[in-house]
Amino acid sequence: MAQEYQAIELTTNEDALFEGEWDAFVTKHYRAREVVDVFQDHKENIKEACRIAKYQLESSFGGLNANTNEFGWMPIMPNFLLATGTPTYATSTWRQYIATSDVTTRWKDWIGTSASNLKLSKYATMIMIAFADSAEVAKIDGIQAKVKGKDYPIWYFGDMMRDTDQHVYELTAPIVVEKEQEFYLQQLCGRAGVSELHPLGVYFAKGDHMRDQSAYAKI
Repeated sequence: MAQEYQAIELTTNEDALFEGEWDAFVTKHYRAREVVDVFQDHKENIKEACRIAKYQLESSFGGLNANTNEFGWMPIMPNFLLATGTPTYATSTWRQYIATSDVTTRWKDWIGTSASNLKLSKYATMIMIAFADSAEVAKIDGIQAKVKGKDYPIWYFGDMMRDTDQHVYELTAPIVVEKEQEFYLQQLCGRAGVSELHPLGVYFAKGDHMRDQSAYAKI
């Protein structure tokens, strides 16, 4: 991953802050053992993404409570990725209803569209390490992504996700989305009903962006 992106090393204090907040970041935001294990598997990738964010956002790492002239980290939230006709910060849930017609069509736009990609904020850099679905029965059988002009192979995870207690599918290689990068994800609809599919990873963002009540996804 380091060969694909420019990055700046963390200072001794920044590295200590990352290490000091790591356990709290993972265990306070995520309680399921499977999810915590995924984050532990990708700790070094996430730290590398922090270095990439330092280069991208041209500021120092300030942790969970980053100041105006710093960038911090937080879980990937729906309001930053789910764009709607009337964008609003109220987009606070990943929950969606998969209709029978979606199952018939099979592929459905999820984050951005193939015709109109989502553009990540100029104040953020993101790393995705897995997908999870907290619905009792997972409705989505796969994801196809296009990031930085690259079409990724389809991640088929239907049975593999359902075999885990928490419906988690870990990516073997994480995906980094740089600031102002256009991308989209499509989902393979397998069953009708409520889906709570969401990406797992870290959203690195400027401190003011983390506090902005009008921050929302834009296509």
